[in-house]
Amino acid sequence: MRGIKPLLVTLGLVLGAAACGGSEQCSGIICSNCAASGDCNIQCPEGQVQYCGHFGYFDDPDLRCAWCDNP
Repeated sequence: MRGIKPLLVTLGLVLGAAACGGSEQCSGIICSNCAASGDCNIQCPEGQVQYCGHFGYFDDPDLRCAWCDNP
């Protein structure tokens, strides 16, 4: 059972990366800092979690995509 959590996190990141689109498409907000004190903080509906990352979709290495999705 301990191995399932990393698997679910990886799956969420992969699915989340797909949600950001194939180029500069982001289904949430485009921001620059995924840290807790950064500008990527968004309010997610109950039952969803925030995902944030670059995932290679932007030409600018400082851009991030933050969005809400199911865990």
